[in-house]
Amino acid sequence: MIKILYAGDGSIRGEMEIKGGEIITYVSRIMDAAVYLREALEEDPEISVTHMSPMVAFSEFPKRVEDLTNNYDVLILSDIGYETLVLSPGGVKPEPLTITPNRLKEIKKYVEKGGGLAYCGGYFTFQGRYGRGNWYGTPVAEILPVEILPLPDDRVECPEGAKPEIKEKNHPVMKGIEWNTCPVFFGYNRCGKVKEGGILLGKIGGDPFITVGEYGKGRILVFTSDPVLHWGANFVEWEYYSKFWNQTVRWLAKKD
Repeated sequence: MIKILYAGDGSIRGEMEIKGGEIITYVSRIMDAAVYLREALEEDPEISVTHMSPMVAFSEFPKRVEDLTNNYDVLILSDIGYETLVLSPGGVKPEPLTITPNRLKEIKKYVEKGGGLAYCGGYFTFQGRYGRGNWYGTPVAEILPVEILPLPDDRVECPEGAKPEIKEKNHPVMKGIEWNTCPVFFGYNRCGKVKEGGILLGKIGGDPFITVGEYGKGRILVFTSDPVLHWGANFVEWEYYSKFWNQTVRWLAKKD
């Protein structure tokens, strides 16, 4: 069994009602964008997915490398902000603020020890929307096979659609897929150059799209667009969507 921890791709949508001087706020619904990738992965009976929305990951994401290595073969981070994982919950009674491990440093150790990491795009990964993703210069950014740029906002919105340009079709995560049929994406996060040792598998809009690499004993895949909604709204309906992600996690888990 390949065990995956998938953190991100979830939100709470709220509404505000204004009546003169009175304001009422509502939680209208919980948005579970992760359902597309989660269900696609679990089409394979040998894959098990534990999903944590950003709201859950803030307090429940594993705090130590041992908690990751003992329980998960692959970690997926998608549309989840730096602060969500680096801050320690607590500081208000009855939960005092205590010294805890830096979870981003623990992720780096996890990959170094042999864990797989899929780092995916969105409004709160890379630098993200208005820079609120804020992953530049972090321990996770250090081990990625492509550079995160120190931009105030690295989103490239493509309402007209951006078509991927595949460079390496024979890599284990890409094989057997008719990439010429891949639908357009509605945006992505702009990255810098591919680092030494990294392999660029595909580009989008002239920028990196899919890049793979290694750190220590572990493997990493960077996917600069959204694996679910909204940039990947057409992608999730593609006939090869499940095949691509299943091949990805098998490669990351060294089961290819």
